[in-house]
Amino acid sequence: MRTERMRYRFGPLERRGLIAGWRGGQIGSVAAGLVFGVLALRSHPSLVGVLGALVCAGIGVAAACWPVRGRTGEQWFPLVVRWLVAGSRGGHRRHSGAPGLGHLADVDLDDDGNVPPTVRSARGGRGARQSPGVFDRLRVEPAPVGDSPGAPVAGVVMDARARTATAVLAVQGHSFALLGPVEQDSRIAAWARVLASMAREGSAVHRVQWVESCLPDDGSAVRGHQLARAELGIDTAAGRSYQSLVDQSAPVTRRHRVLLALSIHTAHSSRAIRGSGGGDAGAALVLLREVVALQRLMEEADATVEGILGPRALARVIREMSAPLSSVGGHGAGSRNVTEGTIGERGRRSPPGYPWPMVIESQWDSVHVDATWHATYWIAEWPRIDVTPDFLGPLLFSPLRRSISLVMEPVSPVRAARQVAQARTADIADRELRRRGGFLVTARQTREKEGAEHRDVELADGHAQYRFSGYVTVTADSPDELREACGSIENAGGQTRMELRLLHGEQDVAFACTMPLGRGLT
Repeated sequence: MRTERMRYRFGPLERRGLIAGWRGGQIGSVAAGLVFGVLALRSHPSLVGVLGALVCAGIGVAAACWPVRGRTGEQWFPLVVRWLVAGSRGGHRRHSGAPGLGHLADVDLDDDGNVPPTVRSARGGRGARQSPGVFDRLRVEPAPVGDSPGAPVAGVVMDARARTATAVLAVQGHSFALLGPVEQDSRIAAWARVLASMAREGSAVHRVQWVESCLPDDGSAVRGHQLARAELGIDTAAGRSYQSLVDQSAPVTRRHRVLLALSIHTAHSSRAIRGSGGGDAGAALVLLREVVALQRLMEEADATVEGILGPRALARVIREMSAPLSSVGGHGAGSRNVTEGTIGERGRRSPPGYPWPMVIESQWDSVHVDATWHATYWIAEWPRIDVTPDFLGPLLFSPLRRSISLVMEPVSPVRAARQVAQARTADIADRELRRRGGFLVTARQTREKEGAEHRDVELADGHAQYRFSGYVTVTADSPDELREACGSIENAGGQTRMELRLLHGEQDVAFACTMPLGRGLT
């Protein structure tokens, strides 16, 4: 019986540039420093001018090469400018315009003379704001799964700005961390087959995203499990001891939720959408065909699929992302099981209530969403040493209230081969330029070159390729609690050998990347 662990290694983040690995911003920064240096020397042809020229050139080189918190000066400059401009225009605090839109009521007399009102949410006229900031032009629409009468209804997020449609599956695993090496490798291979099926040529799938959230719980799930599975009643000594343990652990009980979101791009899939009737209905039909196929593949991969989230379940998940601790962990609507209103929700064709945040206030290193505070990290570097499949354990098992998101974009075989060929050609050209200029080729650049060659071999062997990015959002009820939670999550990230980089100046956009919307890749 094989007991050795299969190990994986992630390559470094590729940083290819325009010339010899230099980005356009770096070249422009150095060029600007040289230009100002020449101007200083020409205006003061003396020792003072020489010193000024050296200072200008030094500033340009430092802005291009000296990283601060993971970014060089030329990368910080546009971000800081956008932040200052938005602050001067009051763009850091956005209120939802949804309350002012109201509802629409159609009142008609029926055959008996009664007045049955039909109430629906108003969409608003031209210029009406549906939600603040990053949630502009988003809406949750009901869509039937199938053509039969009384077909179950799924919730579909229509993103008019990004031109995407997204549906969400609620899934469960089977104690992956407790399995042996053989079982873990088998599960990973099954998941790889699922991903490979969506990276085929001509696939309608635009993005695949999984979101794992750790949420506070009042202990009701543990109590329910005890009542359903207990062999001894609470009148026995063992039963009383176990009940005492459950009661004591209630304040620190956490529940884990895993969502799998699938998105299509309405422009890229326009032909299939037109063939399905066009418009939002056609887009929803194309999307749900892919989601049903994904659900079948997940079940064949021995994953428990609880169902496609219905409109109300999906709205409840979105609201829960910014709900305060007392609402999420108590007995209110926020604590109900996410599967209430999944694929079993039949006949409810009306859209759910307004799920998006009412107020978003962006800070430089956090974002205040309704009653909660959030800080989002980008996984800038994945482990570059050999790791086992359960390397994410310190993050996944941390007791903090947080969400981990991995958004993946399948790359078709033809496009992947073209990208790899371009990368290898760029590597050869850059190395030749560095050789001629006498510049050193670093170990990181060598690793990037080896990574491109390895991808070329994998594509030749028939493997699928994905582009992906990961995010971690920490949530708390106050800024002080958020700072403490951020320190804990950074320590957990260090244990996983990943580099977590706080996304300064763009926390509102980053927060949306850990919601099941298929966002996070440009």
